[in-house]
Amino acid sequence: MEQNKTKIKISSKQEDYSQWYLDVAKAWDLFEYSPTPGCIVFKPKAVTLWEKMKLEMNRDLMFLWVQNLYLPLLIPMSFFEKEKEHVEGFAPELAVVTIGWWNELDDKLAIRPTSETMFCEYFRWELQSYRDLPILTNQWCNIFRWEKRTRPFLRTAEFHWQEWHTLHETKVEANNFSLDILHNVYAKNLKEFMAIDWIAWQKSESEKFAGAEKTYTYEPMMSNWRALQICTSHLLWQWFMKQFDVSFQWREWVKEFPSYTSWGLSTRSIWWLISSHSDQKWLIIPPKMSEYSAVILPIFWKDNFEAVDNYIKDISKNLIWEFNTNWIPVKWEYFKAFVWANWSKIMVDYRDARFWEKITDFELSGYPVAIVVGQKEMEENLCTVISRITWEKIQVKVSEVSATVEDFFSKWQAQLFAASKARLENNIVPCYSIEEIWKAIEDSKFAIYEWDASDNIKDSKLEAEIKDKFKATTRCIPNEWQFKTIDDFELKRKDTIKVIIARAF
Repeated sequence: MEQNKTKIKISSKQEDYSQWYLDVAKAWDLFEYSPTPGCIVFKPKAVTLWEKMKLEMNRDLMFLWVQNLYLPLLIPMSFFEKEKEHVEGFAPELAVVTIGWWNELDDKLAIRPTSETMFCEYFRWELQSYRDLPILTNQWCNIFRWEKRTRPFLRTAEFHWQEWHTLHETKVEANNFSLDILHNVYAKNLKEFMAIDWIAWQKSESEKFAGAEKTYTYEPMMSNWRALQICTSHLLWQWFMKQFDVSFQWREWVKEFPSYTSWGLSTRSIWWLISSHSDQKWLIIPPKMSEYSAVILPIFWKDNFEAVDNYIKDISKNLIWEFNTNWIPVKWEYFKAFVWANWSKIMVDYRDARFWEKITDFELSGYPVAIVVGQKEMEENLCTVISRITWEKIQVKVSEVSATVEDFFSKWQAQLFAASKARLENNIVPCYSIEEIWKAIEDSKFAIYEWDASDNIKDSKLEAEIKDKFKATTRCIPNEWQFKTIDDFELKRKDTIKVIIARAF
């Protein structure tokens, strides 16, 4: 809300979805294009959203005894060459450093596209005995991959993510940990904080991570009815371990290889938030993800500045003291923000601007609540609370504002998730033929189809045909407990499974 953006025009969401997304992200000042090809500048508001996600994830890490660390950005190319399938998967996207101190490097260095190889080297030092297991590690870092076609947040050459890498004594333990992450970490955060619903479970053989035995995924439906893979959890088992000779002494004094998992969530999540929730009036941020819990918009007249200012302070204290009596005022030229214990903030818009400009900027901001205060409100000991999500507008007493905002937050957070869930649940179509898949895809639906899991060659041919003809992919093999449409889909043959097919970003 640093400046009025009333001249910005937002493209129609229905007519040009891609441009609508870019307009929303640009209007809210989330990014700027960079002179570095394929890269963007993540501006403060985007970083704030990412930091919110990091805060919640790190809480989950703490309870699971996962430890954060940082590994080098540059990875010796010889590490990639130890694992042929892995390097083939990433070779086109690698950026490689070949010269250092003006000399040709004997072992060229790849800029980190992912960190499995470096973690394997780290594990080789750390792991000696079964007593060292499990080893549970994570790093928050930047990644670089050359991309043919980039789009802010969705796909950029450089992005940020978390990658958790763990070692376990047995394959069963490793797989259970992967599923624990899938359900109790990612699902929790996506639902409770990002307010996004999804179809979750396993990727097909051709779509799984290079070098993995199993890849688990989340596939939500965005507001243009396309799929978007948002985070993955991989059971890598022992292939990396054997290539890098990561082993331990087992109980019977036998050399054994541990079971390996990795999982990740990236700044692509900022795209999900915009795409899943925003409307034609621009950005909407789920209340639990918002930097500012409330934006106070004062209406000043020539001689009432001091009175309105004191009234605003009373409202701010009423909101903050519900959470923490030791509030901290943060002051700068145009605004004041009041910080409470969980580092959510209240913004007071003190700009010398017309009221309609402040309202317009609030609409652009995506922040969930505006509290309007003027001479009329003061005279009646009231304030006007406006919802950015429902556009509901009510007047409440100052003593009731905290309870009102808290109630709205809970209701709106639930409402955004319900909209995401309904969009997904109502747009999954049972299909029993290629023709029905084609119709579902053309109608912007997710197709659920019967898949012959016993014939990998037949699977691969069918997947190739779907990609070529329909520009769609198999998104995941769904679990049974997610949606009635999935549960009610009847398999007509033995040794078959259900699979979700859709177009994706």
